[in-house]
Amino acid sequence: SFCPEAWNELCNEYVDFIKKTEINGVVIDIKDYTGTIAFDTGDPEIKKLGTESPRIRDVRGFIEELHQNNIYVIGRIAVFQDPVFAKTHIAESVQTKSGALWKDRKGLSFIDPPSSLYRSYIVRLAKASERAGFDELNFDYVRFPSDGDMKNIAFPLSGNRPKPDVLEEFFKNLHGDLSGIGIPTSVD
Repeated sequence: SFCPEAWNELCNEYVDFIKKTEINGVVIDIKDYTGTIAFDTGDPEIKKLGTESPRIRDVRGFIEELHQNNIYVIGRIAVFQDPVFAKTHIAESVQTKSGALWKDRKGLSFIDPPSSLYRSYIVRLAKASERAGFDELNFDYVRFPSDGDMKNIAFPLSGNRPKPDVLEEFFKNLHGDLSGIGIPTSVD
């Protein structure tokens, strides 16, 4: 089985449902809004960060089974909303004006987009996802925070630079960092 024991029945039902319908693609969260990675990436640098919480025990086997059923597999990576990374890298994160870790109305933290350390982490995750067999990667939450105490928010790396300029720089750098990746990428 490719999923944790608690998910075995659900996982099998999911694969059976796919086989019985005309579904030809699925989106799987690689890294969700909580900041946790759903599979063992095999990357020692990512492992050191403690961000993996393998909910999919054998991601390669699961993707292979989906491929055998002609299913296109898209991996979703929530980018800047990342409470796990933010908690241990406050200098790279969106902060309150007093320098504490800022949180949105749901209690979630964000990374400040110019962080090259974080971009390197996302690139490593993208490359590990390609090795796992994903057909395409979708980068989500590529944005600044939009709710919570916006009057008490500070961007230690972005400063007062216009947000569109900061994100354009991120995209330019990410595109360069991923130029060798062999699968399509998209941004939401």
